Amino acid sequence: MLFLETKALNHAVDSNARTRLLQELQAEGLTPLIRTTRLRFFEDVLPGVDRIAELESALSSGADSTSGEPFVRGDLFCFHDYILFLVFDDEPAATLVRAGIVYEPQTPEPFRKLDSFCEDVRNLLRMDDERRDFPQWQSGKQAMPQGFRTFVEKQDADSLYTSLRKETMSKRILAASKLEDERARIFLRTARNAHEEGYAAKLLTGNTESAQVPIQRLEDVGLVEREVQISCRKTGHALFRLPNPHALAVVTVSDATCSECGAPVADENVEEVIAPTQLASSLLEDGSWLVSRIHFSLRELGVPEREIAVGPSEGTGYGQMMANICGESFLIVTRDGDLTPAFARWAVDLEIETEASHLVIVATGRIHREAGVLLSNHSRRRVSGGQDFEMIIADDAATAGRELESALERVSQRVVAEQLCVLDNSIGLSVSRLVLKKFQFLAATKIDKSDDESETESVFVQPSHPLTLAASVSAEVINVE
Repeated sequence: MLFLETKALNHAVDSNARTRLLQELQAEGLTPLIRTTRLRFFEDVLPGVDRIAELESALSSGADSTSGEPFVRGDLFCFHDYILFLVFDDEPAATLVRAGIVYEPQTPEPFRKLDSFCEDVRNLLRMDDERRDFPQWQSGKQAMPQGFRTFVEKQDADSLYTSLRKETMSKRILAASKLEDERARIFLRTARNAHEEGYAAKLLTGNTESAQVPIQRLEDVGLVEREVQISCRKTGHALFRLPNPHALAVVTVSDATCSECGAPVADENVEEVIAPTQLASSLLEDGSWLVSRIHFSLRELGVPEREIAVGPSEGTGYGQMMANICGESFLIVTRDGDLTPAFARWAVDLEIETEASHLVIVATGRIHREAGVLLSNHSRRRVSGGQDFEMIIADDAATAGRELESALERVSQRVVAEQLCVLDNSIGLSVSRLVLKKFQFLAATKIDKSDDESETESVFVQPSHPLTLAASVSAEVINVE
């Protein structure tokens, strides 16, 4: 994902000072893209380079006096995997200098780079200002939506639940990836029920149902474990379960008898069984494996942990989480089952409560007709009320991840355009599209390089994640079957 961070300085900079600032930044190794492009153009216009500075000054004065549009609105400073920018805002309410950085998740120390750039700009501006109380840079981060803030406050009320989830998150994510297989979920539910009822036949390693499921894979990620079970020969009910064969010797030499038929325990059935672990029960409960998968997808896309909030389970089988993306709130609700009218009404109520501008619904079963109509009507009402709103419906975690990636792309592209559009007239093209294309080409180059390395070295290289940038929010309901 592509990120953008900004800072603001409450300081007015006149036309001559802006040009002088760009000159001084270039002398320090920060080459301004727009000004450099203009200077090359001036070289082609003039017969020599002696009067380029004079021409720049004349054009700057003329633009300010005739059109009222400042000649220097800002500039870009391009580097390999990040771009710094400087914008002079001449608003009636306040005159600000905005500095920012556009960067990839892999860019090292982006905040340090921005802070260093801001400090350089401030020091150069102070040289032309005799005030002792020269202003400091202020953070220009996107405001946290009130609905997201309220959701986080509710989450913090259950701090124990939240901390436990974070402590075991990596283990949960790996195990949850195996639960995308519906057969594995069915088997684990059956095994859990058999475990609770003490019915050994359902838990045998040679059972037909277990033979259709990759037991070893489930065992490797901690979803099942193998135990030794002693069951009654007559009724088949489990008497007790032992963690390993060594514990069996202690039981068989004792005088214990079966509670079902009265026979010595040593004469009863001894079998190896498959038992679901506590982790499996935790993930299956309320479909929390879906929440873990969506959480992992968001982190994989580069969304910071601090911008994701997972709501506690309410015992209804519904999962809930929110993400704050560039000041826009995403509400994500999940259910490992059908999208029923009851689930749809709960999702709508929660969306109204949190005031989310994006509602993502993930349900692994079929969509009930009444639920679909209810959600379509809600989306239509939100849009007709003049609100930006997007609804996404997906039937599995993988599809939800792809749709979230597209949604984040639209949001972040719009944010980049809002920050840089004031520079469009200065260079005669869309600066935001120029920036986005640069990073798209950079991502494509990384993927091609990874492919070449994997072919020559026969080593798997994880490809770079697709670039996620953004634009206006869609109002239509996306129904992914």
